[in-house]
Amino acid sequence: MNIEKIKYFLAGVLGAIFIRILFSTVKIEEKPVGCPQQLKSQGKNVIYAYWHAFMLIPGYIARNLGIKVLISRHMDGEYITHISGQLGFDAVRGSTTRGGVEALLNMVRNTNRGTSFIITPDGPRGPRFIVQPGIIFLAQKTGFPIIPVSLGLTSYWELPSWDRFRIPKPFSKAMIIYGDPLAIPSKLEKPEIEEYRELLEKVLIKIGNEAESIVNEV
Repeated sequence: MNIEKIKYFLAGVLGAIFIRILFSTVKIEEKPVGCPQQLKSQGKNVIYAYWHAFMLIPGYIARNLGIKVLISRHMDGEYITHISGQLGFDAVRGSTTRGGVEALLNMVRNTNRGTSFIITPDGPRGPRFIVQPGIIFLAQKTGFPIIPVSLGLTSYWELPSWDRFRIPKPFSKAMIIYGDPLAIPSKLEKPEIEEYRELLEKVLIKIGNEAESIVNEV
């Protein structure tokens, strides 16, 4: 094992420990409650979509459910891959560009159909809160509906990254909202793909505002 592999392994272990300890202090509520677990028990395959900045908490809630997460091939993606692995995720390296989704589809073809996915549609490099069309392409090819997910936090650290990545502070509160499933037809013209892309973007912003409003109610 070379130095690079040791570095990533330790980052994965320590990162996962930090997340588990931190989240043991965070009060997390869901609307509806237990959505990923319910869909898993019902045998329904879906694509969870949430902003890159918000990936930490929804991802933690959905751990150990056999969900595949699409992670970028950039260096920071290497750290996320190892942390995700420690939390029970199967990482697929790529992005929400068409080429990255093609790589993910190759994984779909070689796995059983009981697999859901997590996609950050504005990743891996933004623009922030702008849905890239790759997720629409993926939904077309798999036939899986998209579940929009967003959240609100009472208190958090915001990193100086392109996405302003948010880490909840200890003893903060979080509200996760799962939107209605968005079914994507298998055959779409280019203007229709853009319509669904814009629709997903609007829904993510809407439920994000709703989550912020609920969690910050006095």
